[in-house]
Amino acid sequence: MRNKLLFAASVAAILGVSMTAQAQQLPVATGSSPWPTTGMSGATLGQPIVNGTPMIGGQPASALPPQVLTQPGGPQVIPVQPPQDGLPATVPVHPGQHVGDCNACKDCTPPADNWGPTMPEDLKLFNIPCADCCGVRFYGWLDAGYTYASTGQGILPIEPRENRFGREFLLNEIALVLDKPLKGGCQFDWGFNATFYAGADAALLRPEGGFTTENPRFGADFRNLYVSAHLPLLTEGGVDVKAGRMGTVIGYESALAPYRPFYSNDYQWFYAEDGAFTGVVATWHANKQLDLLAGITMGANTFFTMRGDSPCYLGQMNYWLTEKKQTLFSVGLYMGNNAILAAPGLAGDFDTTIELRLQHDWNKYLTQIIQSDDGWDSNVPGVGTGEWYSLYNIFVLHTSPCLDLTNRVEWFDDVNGTRTGVAANYGEVTVGLDYHPIPCLRLRPEARYDFADQPAFGSGTHSQFTAAIDMVLSF
Repeated sequence: MRNKLLFAASVAAILGVSMTAQAQQLPVATGSSPWPTTGMSGATLGQPIVNGTPMIGGQPASALPPQVLTQPGGPQVIPVQPPQDGLPATVPVHPGQHVGDCNACKDCTPPADNWGPTMPEDLKLFNIPCADCCGVRFYGWLDAGYTYASTGQGILPIEPRENRFGREFLLNEIALVLDKPLKGGCQFDWGFNATFYAGADAALLRPEGGFTTENPRFGADFRNLYVSAHLPLLTEGGVDVKAGRMGTVIGYESALAPYRPFYSNDYQWFYAEDGAFTGVVATWHANKQLDLLAGITMGANTFFTMRGDSPCYLGQMNYWLTEKKQTLFSVGLYMGNNAILAAPGLAGDFDTTIELRLQHDWNKYLTQIIQSDDGWDSNVPGVGTGEWYSLYNIFVLHTSPCLDLTNRVEWFDDVNGTRTGVAANYGEVTVGLDYHPIPCLRLRPEARYDFADQPAFGSGTHSQFTAAIDMVLSF
């Protein structure tokens, strides 16, 4: 009863403070569009706007047919719409898609100014009644793959994750999402997210209080199950509040297959972060460059139940160095009893983890992420204070509209073995491809080499090589 009262009081405090932030905002319309005005496989965008009327070839766009095509082989002209609700005058459109068409482009070639894989929510394959007016979306994906491991068959005791079975095909995720994202702006808005998934990943990441399973290759879980609200308070950006089960804001990579650049995940993600929790998180959009976040959770990986003996506390600052949002500096703090999961029998009574992350878009082709998660756990049985330190660098290079090259180099020091079960310095180097020939399909082959200064891997070895490939089919 005391735990529930503590949690309720903490939730009330967070709702009262209502501080925190998300790092994505739409650009504000100015005299010129922030997007490129040419390109897109022969399409022409960004035609001049005269007295609020878009002009194409010296004529008002309204005087032209809704779709204007020249003879085969000639350039394609796509009409644009005047600014609406603070959006820029030029709206990026896939070739072959009418302006205002709510269905995803069926053309296999992504727009030239938007290289990289298409996210499931952007396909828009399902038409939901009143979707345009109420903003509800329905989408999903399937992720499956095969991993060869030099250490043999079966569960790999130390990384990689989530493809943790050597020399075996895995159905990792079948996911369905029904959500209503927040619009932001100067008016109150509400939303929700229900993400249900099943497969080997759900079996690995099953939460305290969630569905139980004895099968390590197949389970089920609600990765997200929350309601949200946008409150036009404090500043122009307002405050967003989420309550329920949700994925953590700590860490760049994700448990959900479409939202990470590799098939395998990093050491920090599995051993030094809380992947998902139940709680309340508030995001204050202080200005166009600064977001502040604060939250109360029920501990590491829980489904509407308390893991420890008290709530855990989460804070984060996301600062974009310029309004163009090319460089993000993020600082996160997460602490409390059982805030981060430990190796079996090695949980202390209070975790503290600090995250420093730097993301930079060098240009439209190359993105770099540098991240460090460091933590301490007090009063670990037989250890005292458990410590862990880490650092990784990720490069994502868009070599063409359909192909990305990816690289990750990581160091992870489990000083006392409280994270992995083996006290060692770990390292890994991963190189991979992300091939997306059509918007709904991604193929991600990778080669990965893990090593440690102690015999931590299968059969008492210091190293492990894996070669893997997965397929992400979005719908």
